[in-house]
Amino acid sequence: MTTTQPYLSRQVTFTAQGQRIGGLAYVPRVASSAPAPLVICCHGMEGSHTRVAPMARRFAVAGAVAVCFDFRGGGGSASQGETTAMSALTELADLEAVLTAACAWPEVDASRVALFGLSLGGAVAALAAARHPQRITALALWYPALRLGENLRAAFRTLAAVPEEFDWAGTRLGRAYAVDGWNLEVGAELASYRRPVLIVHGDQDRSVPIEVSRAAARTLPDAELVTIPGAAHGFGDANWEEAIRRTTDFLAWNGVLEED
Repeated sequence: MTTTQPYLSRQVTFTAQGQRIGGLAYVPRVASSAPAPLVICCHGMEGSHTRVAPMARRFAVAGAVAVCFDFRGGGGSASQGETTAMSALTELADLEAVLTAACAWPEVDASRVALFGLSLGGAVAALAAARHPQRITALALWYPALRLGENLRAAFRTLAAVPEEFDWAGTRLGRAYAVDGWNLEVGAELASYRRPVLIVHGDQDRSVPIEVSRAAARTLPDAELVTIPGAAHGFGDANWEEAIRRTTDFLAWNGVLEED
């Protein structure tokens, strides 16, 4: 017996700064008769939309139009752009372009929009929410790299010391990444966001220590921090199931998704 998925998937394209952005949208079948909430999913450095597609599909099962896409130069092949030209601000421009376009789709209820991001994508989602609070109902982050600027300053001391290209956590980046990120205070910007925030973080994360999320949660007016014991940077198997369950519950509790 074949079970019909409660959503349809389709390829989508957007444009940011004259370059193509590619990805996938998962659209609940019921959205053809009544607009559905929107959840936009942001992958981490050297990732792609396939990294967050499983999360997007779960959000679609829960009733949201879920979009996942490749950041330009961010590691995936669905979008244009070179890794050496990528920065947190180019990724922010990508997310803003996707947000604007998807909110205009007839299947989308633009009054219920959430951003989901992990690692660097979490930092970018945090920036977007802080800069467009009127458009973002809720924000869900997994192990977000909120100290992007601080980490750059610790590594290079001065902006003049940053070479044209450099390796960063195994990725070959260009000077644009440091120039755009040098003075970014993502955590401070996020603290201005007055709507609900969920942060899920493993207590054994060495790439982004959990203290980064603990500090952010203390400054946010409406935040929930979920600690995953024993988890490192990235969740697998049972940890992933726990993280995605907590995330969908959070979005339902805050009115983005329909509660069961």
